[in-house]
Amino acid sequence: MDQAHQSQTRNKLQQQLRQIARDSDAAPWDWDLINSEVYFSPRWWIMLGFEVDEVPASASLWLSLCHPDDIQRVEKELARALADGGEYFQAHYRLRHRRGHYIAVFSRMHIRRDARKKPIRLMGVNTDLTEYTPSGGLQDRLDESEARLQALTELTADWYWEMDVKFRLTRINECSVHDTKLTPQDFIGKRLWELPHSGVDDERWAEHRAALQSHKLIVNFEVQYPGRDNSLVFLSFGAAPSFDEQCVFKGYWGVARDISAYRNTEKALREAQIQFQSLLDWLTMGLAIYQNGRIVHANPTALRTWGAERPAELMGMAIGSRFHPQFRTSTLNRFRSMKAGDAHTEVRESRLLRLDGRAVDVEIQAMPVPFQGQPAIQIIFHDISARKQVEANLRESEARFRTLTQLSADWYWEQDENFRFVLLNGDVETGTGLSSKDWIGKTAWDVPALNLSSTDWDIHRAMLESHQEFRDFEIRRPDSARGIHWVSMSGKPTFDANWVFRGYRGIGRNINNQKESTNRIHRLAFYDTLTGLPNRRFLMDRMKKTIQLNARHQQCGALLFLDLDNFKALNDTLGHDMGDILLQQVAARLVACVRDTDTVARLGGDEFVVVIEDLGEREIDAAAKAGTVAQKILAALNASYHLAGREHRSSPSIGITLFGSNVPSVDDVLKQADLAMYQAKMAGRNTLRFFDTAMQNEVDSRVTLESDLRDGLQGGEELILHLQPIVAVDGRVIGAEALVRWLQPVRGLMAPDEFIALAQATSLILPLGRWVLQTACEQLALWASKPEASHLTLAVNISLRELREPDFVSHILRTLHLTGAPANRLRLELTENALTQKVDDTMAKMTELKAHGIGFSLDDFGTGYSSLSVLKKLPFDMLKIDHSFVRDILTNSDDAAIARSIVALGKSLHLSVVAEGVETQEQRAFLAANGCYAYQGYLIGKPMPIEDFDAFLLKSRIQTSQVDN
Repeated sequence: MDQAHQSQTRNKLQQQLRQIARDSDAAPWDWDLINSEVYFSPRWWIMLGFEVDEVPASASLWLSLCHPDDIQRVEKELARALADGGEYFQAHYRLRHRRGHYIAVFSRMHIRRDARKKPIRLMGVNTDLTEYTPSGGLQDRLDESEARLQALTELTADWYWEMDVKFRLTRINECSVHDTKLTPQDFIGKRLWELPHSGVDDERWAEHRAALQSHKLIVNFEVQYPGRDNSLVFLSFGAAPSFDEQCVFKGYWGVARDISAYRNTEKALREAQIQFQSLLDWLTMGLAIYQNGRIVHANPTALRTWGAERPAELMGMAIGSRFHPQFRTSTLNRFRSMKAGDAHTEVRESRLLRLDGRAVDVEIQAMPVPFQGQPAIQIIFHDISARKQVEANLRESEARFRTLTQLSADWYWEQDENFRFVLLNGDVETGTGLSSKDWIGKTAWDVPALNLSSTDWDIHRAMLESHQEFRDFEIRRPDSARGIHWVSMSGKPTFDANWVFRGYRGIGRNINNQKESTNRIHRLAFYDTLTGLPNRRFLMDRMKKTIQLNARHQQCGALLFLDLDNFKALNDTLGHDMGDILLQQVAARLVACVRDTDTVARLGGDEFVVVIEDLGEREIDAAAKAGTVAQKILAALNASYHLAGREHRSSPSIGITLFGSNVPSVDDVLKQADLAMYQAKMAGRNTLRFFDTAMQNEVDSRVTLESDLRDGLQGGEELILHLQPIVAVDGRVIGAEALVRWLQPVRGLMAPDEFIALAQATSLILPLGRWVLQTACEQLALWASKPEASHLTLAVNISLRELREPDFVSHILRTLHLTGAPANRLRLELTENALTQKVDDTMAKMTELKAHGIGFSLDDFGTGYSSLSVLKKLPFDMLKIDHSFVRDILTNSDDAAIARSIVALGKSLHLSVVAEGVETQEQRAFLAANGCYAYQGYLIGKPMPIEDFDAFLLKSRIQTSQVDN
């Protein structure tokens, strides 16, 4: 056959197929991949609401109309089909109608290839599946009605479940399994695949587990479980992963629906999506042709609809015999009028009669066509049995909804897209104290509430605006008679067929009785009836959480165990009534001694417990703070009591134990504190003891040391200023660093590392720092009067606590003024932590002092976490290499490299560099060779009293003079 004849034959076939498509709901299209020409049939344009060829046909037009959520999937599947060498491809996707909404289409195409199997042409047909999808008109109404019913049933905990991180079910509604043989307890602790099931093979379970482990959204995962009547219950599961505020995976929550009633509908829809062998067979419609009252052609869909397996079973049968008697006469009359010349076509409902005698509801359209050169009638129809079932379900669902609404003790409500109430059904006034008219047109936050702040409403409003489902939202409302109504409301968002948000619907109920019962039970279960304090049960629960929280955040806490001394004697002499009064007064005093965040509980009898939280990271600090609270309690409980006109004295014995980074049991903590309390009893009562003897000794020592230091700071006579010389590279003394010593009458001369940490942990660092500054400025003023010492600078260490004082700058300047010290000879040394906190404040204070001539050094450089970008902004004059890098500078290549880097950094920032801790000539030589400016350390001289420093200065001046000569 020549090429021209082939082309003629192909064109004739295309014209015939397109003629058939125009007479049906199918929409052919053609895409030449070689020259990129695209053809869309008139039916294709009409299906999408366009005029024929209204815009140029192109592949880009299809891309612009395809739903954004479908493009990537369809392109990926088509690319795979083109690459795999297949001849056919089919896909479901959505195209945007000219009016803006999307329609569902089923597209099947033939892939033509050249001799090398390269795709050269796609020929296909689109079928509108709107009637077959849940977004079809009647289905929308059913979904809306079912959603309202579900809002009434699901929001009362129907079909809701939760999973933990191991995918085990942890929660499921009582009524969710009523159609199965399983009980809620059968589900709890099990994974879905561990329950008796069918319909899911190992491969699908593996895919499901992989989806769970990847924390993906689970949609329509179907499992079959045994039903009560030995049938199968089809459940469709949907779930979303749950995360906490730190985005840590917490498990899944979701819903399940019984979809058994819809299996026949789904089966019909699947059967409607047949694999077409030709363009005619691709039509999802049934197509039959009859002549002279007899069937002469039927496509595969028509065969299936009539229940025939082979065309021969239908061919030649009277067309009237295949219509239900109810519709037979009217249908045949319509066909006769068409044969008589009435070309009007319309879609109408009818009912076919299958070969097995069953009826099938269809929508049918008939038209006259030529067939084999003779007049004939072409019938196009599609099965609407599913739609008819939907209509029946809709009527039943609406009836059930009305019945449930009338019988339920709850009330039903609906809101529009602006969250205003538009519908309320049920006894609203009894439940809320407000009539329906008080709600209509208002939002929930427009109606008065007593328990919710503006922040609470903002959170709820944000949830609504993000279209989230909410449950058990509790509102405490006043009514017109000044009564109080506790209301619990639950709701879920509603959307139309195009997923446009339309508002909320849900239920509400009065929970006054529930609240009253809950509060009464809670008081009886967790509080002591005599004192009103938390009881042992409350304490144990609170302690368990507190211990875990403190361990997680590396914080210390303390438990104080109190027992009243000689309480039994009071009961024996004055009676238990007086004892009860004393216990009530003790409870009130204990509560007054602690913070609101702490816990005071009564264990029973005359035993009380105080739990103190957030005492810091260091045990020694926590012990000190706990001891302070205990001393406060001792003082409060030692004050006199008035018992029914009698004055009474009582005292407690207190045991203290700490808990922190370790996670002891609550019983262990109580036992430790109890033991410490008995130690307090044995020590003479009316006192306190720590559980750990070593800790007790350390606390006592710390308290004594703090007291001694406070006394030493009163007059300053116990403090001594030592100076450590700083020399230049040529050996000249250029200054010194001021270092405080404490000459304690009992302990002797104490170095800074023995008391500075204590001073910094308390407020004593401020008077100590001011004493050092005052003494250093007095020495500078003295040096200024001596020519041989007037060039010396004196460095004073400044703590972060001092730097943060509001009057830091004014105090420095005032001290310089009062002592007469030259500002340009005072150098303040800061550590790197000043560069990491409140940098703007630090910069402002340094800049102001710098303007008066005061210099700044960065001490212990390299040991902290300062930022170089911050360092270059601050007005430092000097960097000091920490002694830890100098100590091993000759043997440790890392230390040597760090030292060189600091010197190089100093040069680049135009800062002087001083090395601390220089102890050998070799270290000094190495530093000098690498450009270090000056040195400080035992090689030069240890910290020494001022008079010794004067002698050192004289000796150094003489030696330097001799070298110069």
